[in-house]
Amino acid sequence: MSALSAVVKGFTRPHELVIARWQTPVARELVASYLNIGAPHFPLEIPLRHKGLVHVFSRGEAKVFWQIFIHGCYRLWADCRTIVDAGANIGMFSVWAARQLPESRILTLEPYPETFARLQHNLEINQFGSRVEAVQLALAAQSGERLMPVEAESQRRNLIPADLQNDGVTVVKVPSITIAELIDRYKLTQIDLLKMDIEGSEWEVLHSTPPSVLHSIRRIQFEYHEVHARFGYSRDKLFEYLRSAGYRLTHLSRRRARYRYCHC
Repeated sequence: MSALSAVVKGFTRPHELVIARWQTPVARELVASYLNIGAPHFPLEIPLRHKGLVHVFSRGEAKVFWQIFIHGCYRLWADCRTIVDAGANIGMFSVWAARQLPESRILTLEPYPETFARLQHNLEINQFGSRVEAVQLALAAQSGERLMPVEAESQRRNLIPADLQNDGVTVVKVPSITIAELIDRYKLTQIDLLKMDIEGSEWEVLHSTPPSVLHSIRRIQFEYHEVHARFGYSRDKLFEYLRSAGYRLTHLSRRRARYRYCHC
């Protein structure tokens, strides 16, 4: 069986193959990487339709590209003028959003040093420097320094809970900020869309943000992650807190536990 035949046979969403061919001329290499077939060379250069280019540096990052550009796991609204991309990784969402909404201002947050450098690289090669601002920060319940593990895939690195020891794991210190301070520091009078994929920190971030601050955020899209039961978090409690702050759930994707909330 040829490599391409193996790709097609192993793929369960054939319409996405068509989208991939439409989005980039390196669809074959991208699909092989997505399905863990063969040994693709990284960094992988992905030319984009109607000009543009991104680099991915691992299979995991190739899958992030696929989820955003091909699968379409996020939504944008035409009236989004200010977007915050929290947990930006190497910038796939920010590049995608900047291409879709050329009038928007995007503030993109990534705390891990090496990943942040790759994020900057992808923004620079697409010449988005004038309207996409990259800052090396993590959203958290408190502003200050936090720890992140070194030995993890870039898209899976998470903040170590503030009350836990690192237990011998190699870590780096990263700067963190609350939503309230972020809004104040960057003069965000209104956030039209807050996108969060922050590997479990969505719990502490949302629960610690007062309703008065959340009222300045029109829409939130976030990926939900299971966390230590000892924190007492539950999905129902989180959803109830968002409802009490004036949000309503407009979309739920069970495939990757992604949620979309709009402020009433």
